[in-house]
Amino acid sequence: KFLRQHTDRPIKWALPGPMTMIDTLYDAHYKSREKLAWEFATILNQEAKELEAAGVDIIQFDEPAFNVFFDDVNDWGIATLERAIEGLKCETAVHICYGYGIKANTDWKKTLGSEWRQYEEFFPKLQQSKIDIISLECHNSHVPISLLELIRGKKVMVGAIDVATNTIETPEEVADTLRKALEFVDADKLYPCTNCGMAPLARDVARGKLHALSAGAEIIRRELSA
Repeated sequence: KFLRQHTDRPIKWALPGPMTMIDTLYDAHYKSREKLAWEFATILNQEAKELEAAGVDIIQFDEPAFNVFFDDVNDWGIATLERAIEGLKCETAVHICYGYGIKANTDWKKTLGSEWRQYEEFFPKLQQSKIDIISLECHNSHVPISLLELIRGKKVMVGAIDVATNTIETPEEVADTLRKALEFVDADKLYPCTNCGMAPLARDVARGKLHALSAGAEIIRRELSA
């Protein structure tokens, strides 16, 4: 409510998704990851509805765990995500990435090889889901950008900024990532963004990266309108 009082621009709010919430929890009650995820989905839905009522325009659910539990994602992960957005009138998004920051995650990514194709496992079902927007890391990613074809028709937040380095991208580097994505995402459905959150970065670095993101997006807008 405080934020809405200070801007008339669209507000996007992020919440953890049901599958990611249960990823590191021990469940002594249900003794079932799926049952626990459904309970969290119900609670998240209540919170999302309160956020919508407070004036939030886009509610994003972060689901990095989608990259780990492929069978579960298709069996019940996407379904619990849809439960979390049930009844919402605002736009909804899901953010999927390979994670950052902790050693266990870094070590795991080193085992994945040079090309990461895990998205192939669940993108077809996600494309058919009720989620409006899919947020993905693309710049400096090991994921073939051609996999975006599997979610064609969805709005896509294309990560054009690497949050794992202090090196500030140039506007042209940002534009290059967006150009590649435009082969698989319609221009009116592409939203330039960062690969993930920038909390670990110094403010001046984060600010520089956001300036590059804006400038790179402007390059593409000019090209599309030429």
